Amino acid sequence: MTNEAQLQWEARWARPAAFAAFAAGLAFLAQVVMFQAVLDDRRRVEPLPDYLLSVDERPALFVGSATVQAVGALLLVPVFLYLFRATVAREAAIPRWFVYLIYAGPVIFALARVLASIDQVDLANDFADGTPIEGQRGEDRADRLVEDNPNALAFALGFAGSIAVAFLFVMIPLRARRAGLLSPFLGILGVVVGALLVLQLVPLVPTIIQAFWLGAIGALYLGNWPGGRGPAWETGRAEPWPSAADRRRVTSSEAPPAEAPEPETASVSEDADAARERRASRKRKRKRG
Repeated sequence: MTNEAQLQWEARWARPAAFAAFAAGLAFLAQVVMFQAVLDDRRRVEPLPDYLLSVDERPALFVGSATVQAVGALLLVPVFLYLFRATVAREAAIPRWFVYLIYAGPVIFALARVLASIDQVDLANDFADGTPIEGQRGEDRADRLVEDNPNALAFALGFAGSIAVAFLFVMIPLRARRAGLLSPFLGILGVVVGALLVLQLVPLVPTIIQAFWLGAIGALYLGNWPGGRGPAWETGRAEPWPSAADRRRVTSSEAPPAEAPEPETASVSEDADAARERRASRKRKRKRG
């Protein structure tokens, strides 16, 4: 594909890719809200039994939250595919097999989330139908129930999907940053999102940062990034993302030169005439004196 054809393709698909990014970010945030609505706080009930009882009380909402998250994951495909193709056109070093990961990773992750949610609803129903459900004995029974009913397929798909999606958030933004398509901030933030998706150190934080990154990427695709996009988006070639100092220099060089003040010829002439008149007046006075 020629440089001109690539730029035309990017202009044609920028809006759909941006809308996919916005929709994915909203879907991830909606999943958090729906999941929090499922949970309840029961006194004298340990965390795991409380979680299972909450899922059993609102199974449709729980599966719905997982489905919304799956939809958000599927929307990552056009987001990363657009950035991948733009990066490949400017950076030949990026492996072409990344494109298969772009398709497979989000699909596997989405399938795993739906399967795991259905499995957890069945598990929660089994726990809620038995006794005890409170205290240490209730927690022990919940632990045994979880250990005795492992879903190897859902676990394997979930692990593979999470790793693949995290890999996309790390590798593609890094390569896009090197090609000048992303600012250093967005490139590093993508790496942070990928690391948090795998580690899951702080609940909800990865989803919030992920949604913010997707919103920023959508704005960048539409050309609404503060300060403008990097020149690589306009030229179709790999060019460094301009720093703040570079932008200030460009702004100052584009500013129109200050207009030179018009010569005050009229006022100068008037002053000269007044001076001659004063000299002539003094001469007349001396003659009369």
